[in-house]
Amino acid sequence: MMMVQRPALLWMLASQSLMLAPHGSRMPLWMLIGCFVIVAFTLARIQGHVRLPSKWVAVASVFLGWGLLWREYGSPMVVEFWVDLLLFMYTAKLLELVSKRDVAQVMLLSFFVAMTHFLFDESMLQTIVTFSGLVMVMATLIAVHSSSTQTLGRQPLKLASFAFLQAVPLLVILFVFFPRLSPFWTIPLEKGTAVTGLSDRLMLGDIHSLVQSDALAFRVNFAAAPPASRDLYWRTLVLSEISEGGWVVGSPPRPKTAIGTPAEVIDYELLSQPMRVPFIPSLDRILSVEGASVSLDPLGFVRSTSVLQTVSQYQMRSGLNPVDGVDLSKAERAAYLALPKRTNPLAQAHGAALAENHQAPDARIQAVLAWYFDDFTYTLNPGASEGDSIDHFLFETRRGFCEHFAASFTWIMRAAGIPARVVLGYQGGAYNPSGNYIEVRQFDAHAWSEVWVQGEGWRRVDPTAFVAPERIEAGMGASAAGMDGLMTGKAWDYFQMQSLGWLFDLQLQLQALSHLWDRVVVNYDQAQQLRWLTTVWPDLELEDLAPLALAAFLLGLGVITVGFVASPFRRRLSQEARWYRGYVNCLDGEARDQISRGAGVARCQEVWRLTRPAEAALACEFVDRFELRLYQNDQSVVPSSISKTLLVLRVRLAWMRLTKKR
Repeated sequence: MMMVQRPALLWMLASQSLMLAPHGSRMPLWMLIGCFVIVAFTLARIQGHVRLPSKWVAVASVFLGWGLLWREYGSPMVVEFWVDLLLFMYTAKLLELVSKRDVAQVMLLSFFVAMTHFLFDESMLQTIVTFSGLVMVMATLIAVHSSSTQTLGRQPLKLASFAFLQAVPLLVILFVFFPRLSPFWTIPLEKGTAVTGLSDRLMLGDIHSLVQSDALAFRVNFAAAPPASRDLYWRTLVLSEISEGGWVVGSPPRPKTAIGTPAEVIDYELLSQPMRVPFIPSLDRILSVEGASVSLDPLGFVRSTSVLQTVSQYQMRSGLNPVDGVDLSKAERAAYLALPKRTNPLAQAHGAALAENHQAPDARIQAVLAWYFDDFTYTLNPGASEGDSIDHFLFETRRGFCEHFAASFTWIMRAAGIPARVVLGYQGGAYNPSGNYIEVRQFDAHAWSEVWVQGEGWRRVDPTAFVAPERIEAGMGASAAGMDGLMTGKAWDYFQMQSLGWLFDLQLQLQALSHLWDRVVVNYDQAQQLRWLTTVWPDLELEDLAPLALAAFLLGLGVITVGFVASPFRRRLSQEARWYRGYVNCLDGEARDQISRGAGVARCQEVWRLTRPAEAALACEFVDRFELRLYQNDQSVVPSSISKTLLVLRVRLAWMRLTKKR
């Protein structure tokens, strides 16, 4: 340990701790404690309180960590296992730290650790933390290879920061112009790492539990003014079958007809957070979508080839209120009328009675909605379902959340002979004026129904809009405001935050900045690159990107190189150097030829006195003041007095030489 300066070792521990910090909330608790103990032990070694342990301690630590990680994850076939193993070995290397070579190895591993940060988080804050850690790593390497006087204070950090800033222009050039390549492989993260969200099955109470979360679901930028909250129905899943008392996606017959002509077309850009299901929210009804690994399902939602693990961006176009006059096929009608036998008999009997009493489908629909409006209560605390859950809700509690109304309404419609299905998604969203986008969170999760009406097609019917219209018109915040105590957790804290005025405004601005980062940096793909570059260069083709990136890189490298080469010539001289240069210029040619380059003022004055004593006598006052200020640090000699004396010297010399010539 004595082979490395103590300041350099402290820089190393600081940079290593900063590199480990982003994984602290994710790694197992035992591993977090183990890393902390090793770092604390190394700090005690630096202070001289403990000695270097036996090499077998380090070997045993590595094998122990390997075994515990295997037990933690059950298999080495997940990326978290290998990341945590790298982190543990990265920390355990401190147990055999002796020479500069060991420090250099730890710092080399730091660059690999930095890359693992972005496997789990690509946010702007994470990027700042990672790059700060890399600057600390560079500072450590500078401190290790510097003398003891050079490692004092913040000098290594200043040099590392300067070197990092020099690389930023080239980093920006490569990011903007270099061709965006698709990954050659994907790294599967452990199942379940995506945030909480909608499931592909609906049981009564599921969405109520989801509403307690304030986790971000997605953000949307509209090409024009965003629609009103009541029109923001974000379809995610269509549930068409009933299985084990719940609604599931199922596999209904695919419709052969396309969506009819919409009354209004809306273009927007949706930035989705990681999802639990391989479906992407979209406005009703989706007409087209552009993005990686997505496709339009004939049922009118966006399907992804896999569950989203990272923030993903999509260009979408939707049509509001489309009309489709084509009837359902027999197979489709049978699928959307199917109900399990001997389940919820009261609801089935109620639907059959509706069919007898009301011939027109619209009359049956309005009868059920009126019943909801008169006798039912919308609540965030509906209680547990018992037995036949639909019957229990309709004829006993009559208190429910959106999924209770959507599931029971769809059930009654099928029992009444009207094809119907449940739709899961989100409704509404909050407008962020700082970023000009709509933000949808998990507490905006919603369920509604779609019924088939001849000559119109699938019509959206949201029973919640009749029971609690404020939920649809003003969002979940309006509903939660009147249900104090029923909404708990982070969602309630989020709504309470809105009353804090400037603090909530600051939060909106930070969220807008994060959204801009996700759009511009994280999701900067080939399509966005071409879209941006073609605005500057309309005739740009895909094959032009490589030579353009090379030219931009060489140009930037040339500018930086010229800046380094020219910097000594452009460097601003100090005040003392300007005084010295002015004095030397006063010497006549004979005296100037006899002095060596860089000679001190005293030596110059001595040579000048031998060649031109009269002229040298005029400079005595300047020389005295200059030496007192420069060599004796006499603060009583102010810089302005030296500059004034030099000016007087020049004037008197000019007058003396002029009169001699005459």
